[in-house]
Amino acid sequence: MTSPSIPDLRGPVAVIAGGLSHERDVSLASGRNLVRELRALGIEAQAYDFDRALMHALERDKVAVAFPALHGQFGEDGEIQTLLELIGVPFVGSASRACRVAYDKGTARELLRRAGIPVPESVGLSAQTFRDVGAAALMEHVMTRLGTRVVVKPTRCGSALGVTGVDGLSALPSALVGCYAYGDDALIERFHDGIDVSVVVVEGADGPRALTPVAVEYEKGHEFDFSARYTAEFVSLDRPPLSDDLLAELGRTACAAHEVLGLSDVSRSDFIVSADGSFVVLEVAITPGTTETSVMPFACTLSGSSLGAVARDLVLGVLSRG
Repeated sequence: MTSPSIPDLRGPVAVIAGGLSHERDVSLASGRNLVRELRALGIEAQAYDFDRALMHALERDKVAVAFPALHGQFGEDGEIQTLLELIGVPFVGSASRACRVAYDKGTARELLRRAGIPVPESVGLSAQTFRDVGAAALMEHVMTRLGTRVVVKPTRCGSALGVTGVDGLSALPSALVGCYAYGDDALIERFHDGIDVSVVVVEGADGPRALTPVAVEYEKGHEFDFSARYTAEFVSLDRPPLSDDLLAELGRTACAAHEVLGLSDVSRSDFIVSADGSFVVLEVAITPGTTETSVMPFACTLSGSSLGAVARDLVLGVLSRG
């Protein structure tokens, strides 16, 4: 099978990374790896930081396509997409409107639930309500509804930042206080025990397709640790020990979630798969990480390809849309 020809891009592919969010270092690592992979296939790729010089630099260099590798705020909340739309630079990924919807975990989860996609039962709680009403009046009701084991996470953040697993009523208030350091709204969800499985979805001429699912296992005690997600000694990736039928169902569900949220080109759905084969979608990432320890490069390899080849095809897909 021959590789697709690389057209005369008449300008570089701009890999936009960095920014000023809590996930800056992860984004820079994603950007470096993406640039390296694209260059290995003969594509002129350059890294650009998300700063005041960005828009001028993109226009000055007459970039052919932008490939955002920004995580969290400014990268997945629709901001960089809005800027690229304003200056008319085509880009890999979802439009700004879809990003704004999907980035809010509470909103995205409700859309998935309405579409019949299984998600954890959860309660949204703002910092203002937590302060004004008081923890004592809320916590017991929350746990009566969700159980004594819950997960607390910011509604608008990624990479496990501000995420805490809670076992028991007494630990919930402090988990919420830590969560509010990353935003004014928290999501408290029922804890589901099982295997962490992530499924990357990429779009081609025939629509979205799922890459081979990836099982993600964290060293005990580091399940909600931001740094562990990008440290090889704390996280391992493997093919999930699940039946082919169940793996196919996870792939179909990830594609459905991608479409329900109106996403384009690429996304990653994160699942918990229980011992009985049931599963829930925890969240859908708009800009999957591309660091050397991220799920997406591993999924590309399991699927018989490479991060560079998948990224190249995404770029060619953007160009083919005109």
